[in-house]
Amino acid sequence: MRKYLIPLLIAVGIGLVGWVGYDYSRSGEQIAAFNLDGSEGSTDLIKLDPSMNPLRAILTVSYEIELLKGTSAAFDYDILMAGLGGVEVFAAQGQQRDKRDDNTPEYATKSSELVIKTFAVPVPGEYLLDWRIAPVEAKILGQSISLRRNVEPLRVAFLIPGVLSLALGFFLLIRSKRKGR
Repeated sequence: MRKYLIPLLIAVGIGLVGWVGYDYSRSGEQIAAFNLDGSEGSTDLIKLDPSMNPLRAILTVSYEIELLKGTSAAFDYDILMAGLGGVEVFAAQGQQRDKRDDNTPEYATKSSELVIKTFAVPVPGEYLLDWRIAPVEAKILGQSISLRRNVEPLRVAFLIPGVLSLALGFFLLIRSKRKGR
């Protein structure tokens, strides 16, 4: 029984964490998707109303990067959603970083899907997204933003047991390897 406990804990942890992450980014219904050309711009207007709340904005970027050191900054992003009357709904900024575990160079093509914001529309109307995506150490191949409506919140009740199961599984694995020496 003991030899099956560690793989079972790790599998359950990966399953729960993976399911929660997938559910978080895919819950609700997609209502808009915009392919983004260039390094900055504005999307077309989209009609939104409070019955769609909560909404979630997801940024997807495909890029090539050469990882030469421990951590490389791939790109910076700055997204702003506003209504026609100038009402700011949300602003999000960040940086995508990729980690290199060893010291040998690696050239990689990656796709990053970032949940940039879960938000609520205050009043019915037309809204647009202003965006800027600036490559740092990566070459951007493609980028898009999608909006999903009536999304579910992060399921913390499943995430915590998943993380704990993973941590316990890896702790027991390391401990058993040390005892086996």
